[in-house]
Amino acid sequence: MNPINWTPDLSVGNEQIDDDHRQLFALLDRLNKDMSTGQVNQETQSIVDALRNYTETHFSREEAFMREIDYAHYATHKAEHDRFVSEVCALQSRVARGARTAQLDIDQMLAAWLREHVLVRDMALAAAIQGAHTSAPA
Repeated sequence: MNPINWTPDLSVGNEQIDDDHRQLFALLDRLNKDMSTGQVNQETQSIVDALRNYTETHFSREEAFMREIDYAHYATHKAEHDRFVSEVCALQSRVARGARTAQLDIDQMLAAWLREHVLVRDMALAAAIQGAHTSAPA
């Protein structure tokens, strides 16, 4: 299985958001490694629960940044966050039932979505945050 790693090209230039992203990727990597046996166990459930809690916390923080700078694409960005949380909730439910398809979800949905979201949506947000900070009066 390929590791799910945060890489420097994913940096949005905001240390708090980058730290959040590193932690999210670390949770996904732990989950990926835990599921490599194809068996769902208590550790799997614990990691998925942590992933759900952390995504909700991170997304709340990111959405606060967006509101603070009156981000033009807030509604679209938040809708993607909401969709991702829904996907994590569905994964949480499948893991609780012991579903072996959870590994496929991790590989195809979570890791790919998060990487795409960071590379596209969060980079656009980073530019807006940077622009808001450079244009603010001193």
